[in-house]
Amino acid sequence: MRRKNMLALGISFVLGVGASSTLAYALPLEQEESLQKGTSEGEIAEETAFNAETVTEEEAKKDTKEESSVLEEKEASDKEKEETEEESSLSTGVLSGTDSVVEETLTPLSRSRRALADTPRYASEEEEKEDRRNRITTMMLEFNTLEAVARDHMKVVREKPITVKAYAVDIYGAPHKVEQLSIRPNRTVEKKINGQWTEYTLDYFTPGVYRYKYILDIQKGSTLYVAAGEEYNGVKKVAIAYIKGPYFYRIENASNDMQNIVALEKDSAKGRKYLLESGEFTVEAQKTISKVYLKSSFDIHNVHVGDLMKRATLSTEKIVLTDGTEIKPDKNPIFFTNPYDSYPNNPDQWRLLLSSVQTEEGYIGNVSNIKETKAFTPGRYQISYLLQQNYKIDKCRLLVKGTDDNYGNNGTEFYVNNELYITEMPAKPEVDLTPLPLITSPLFDAKKAENPSKNSSGNSSRGNSGSSSSSGGSSSGSGGSGGSSGGGSGSFKVSSSFSGQVLGVDRSLSGGQWIQDEKGWWYKRADGSYPKNSWGYEAYNGKSYWYYFLDSGYMATGWVEVNGSKYYLFPNSDGWKGRMLTGWQWINGNCYYLDSQGQNEGALYRNTTTPDGYTVDLDGRWVVNGAVQKSQGK
Repeated sequence: MRRKNMLALGISFVLGVGASSTLAYALPLEQEESLQKGTSEGEIAEETAFNAETVTEEEAKKDTKEESSVLEEKEASDKEKEETEEESSLSTGVLSGTDSVVEETLTPLSRSRRALADTPRYASEEEEKEDRRNRITTMMLEFNTLEAVARDHMKVVREKPITVKAYAVDIYGAPHKVEQLSIRPNRTVEKKINGQWTEYTLDYFTPGVYRYKYILDIQKGSTLYVAAGEEYNGVKKVAIAYIKGPYFYRIENASNDMQNIVALEKDSAKGRKYLLESGEFTVEAQKTISKVYLKSSFDIHNVHVGDLMKRATLSTEKIVLTDGTEIKPDKNPIFFTNPYDSYPNNPDQWRLLLSSVQTEEGYIGNVSNIKETKAFTPGRYQISYLLQQNYKIDKCRLLVKGTDDNYGNNGTEFYVNNELYITEMPAKPEVDLTPLPLITSPLFDAKKAENPSKNSSGNSSRGNSGSSSSSGGSSSGSGGSGGSSGGGSGSFKVSSSFSGQVLGVDRSLSGGQWIQDEKGWWYKRADGSYPKNSWGYEAYNGKSYWYYFLDSGYMATGWVEVNGSKYYLFPNSDGWKGRMLTGWQWINGNCYYLDSQGQNEGALYRNTTTPDGYTVDLDGRWVVNGAVQKSQGK
């Protein structure tokens, strides 16, 4: 009776475990049916053992024999199939470490029973708790330097130091040994091409979809590890990693959110290593800017000795894209701002950046320690502005040097008060949101505001300057664009100054050459053509002037009348013969005022009052109480 009860309990226990472990061990269908049948018989035997008290020892043996007979019969029917599975995962050598020699003496079914009887080992509560103490589930990272969200043709930064600021494990909060974790400073940049991630090797971004990849190291011997998608007791754990700022202007994208963590090395004796993949981000294409027109409160052609060096206010009049589209500012006129942030509450204002060189009179302008209360001294100056495109406006961008942009000789051109300034762009793309162009004006003089009758030196005493005295004129003799120092490389001003005379005419004297023959000077363009009945503008050797070409194509000198206005073109050979003069000029003993900054630049003032308060007669001569004023010796 006792043996029968124990047998029944033993079968029930073995089969019970088998029923609960079917999925884990993947038993063949035939074995499952056999075990299910055995379970039914075991339950009957167990019930008999508990309810029949008069069962004899022989009956018990008989019952046992009958049970054995049933099982052996089933074993015989399955023997052929079982023999083909002797190397299956049910081998007790794999599951319980049984010696292979002993293994061979076991029947397939008894081997299965042996496997099912060995209960899978689960970690103890203490072991599980210890595991959870070392399993990192959350990491907070931080950029050591400013990070910039990628934009079209901005510099690609691969060296980006990052610090692990904190991390947390499953339980018990965040341990204090943060120094065990480190992020390698070199990150990989990948671009999605044809749906596949490919390492990106250019030094500037082009439109497309990108992501960053980082390497996380856990020092050798550390017990810490990162939940990187493995299963722990049937539960899949994936850590969360996030990089917080600082960002330029607090602009972020998905690149700081780590979307995937992959274990690369798990051996703590060597150190553990993980790959962190950022979320993908998109770099959108931007249209390129060909020309920028700015308006400045500082007029380089109207600077007098004693004027204070007050701040300049700049505003954007319009920009012209390389495809010819014109864009004018709407509600926000501050298209370009001062990156120095000299006046935080006035992003459209600049502190004067001035340089000076010695003039022919020997004066040197002192421009050190510029303050708004400092006054101009006699001298020759240039003014510069360092610009930054407003980061909030990202529909278009400047041409960027050192990239695949069709940069040309000057890249994006900047005009201030309709005058072309020298533009210096960084040699390579920059890390910030947009390149920082430095634009510099042509040279200009700060002149003494004096009565023109007090100067009788005549035009010849000024040599190349083309003016002997000025009350608001410019010694450069040019109100046009310029400032280019490249020999023969010219440009021209697109303004309203000569709209009445030369509208629709090509006025740029660039790419060609000056030719002199027995009749005079003319300008041959690269295509063999030449300008005629039109104005031409040239910037050369740091100076920039307007010239006029007659119907014959030859350059005009002296007085010339165009569309009702009269101009004076310097007649002497001094390297810039034929250039248009502006401001006060002594010509053949008379003093004339030629418009220096008006809508018809260079035009003679006649029968009116000049901007500085002097009177000129019908012929444009300076008069006092009706008397024509003459220079000495005339």
